[in-house]
Amino acid sequence: MTGQIALLLRVFILLPLAGLSATLPFVTFDKAAGLITIDVNAASIAAAVVLYGLVSGGTFAWSRWAKALGGKT
Repeated sequence: MTGQIALLLRVFILLPLAGLSATLPFVTFDKAAGLITIDVNAASIAAAVVLYGLVSGGTFAWSRWAKALGGKT
């Protein structure tokens, strides 16, 4: 069972995150040195934008989910 969980984590979380991070503008890879460099300032701004979108714009989705479970919104 733990092998299946590890496989699911790798296939559905780690590999997509690695692909996404390779396309982000604040992640660069230096082939000569073999280093991945992350601009922390730009990454924090991007994370703040995503978090704000989930909290503010995602409230409609959360209310639909709560209503589907029988709650009042």
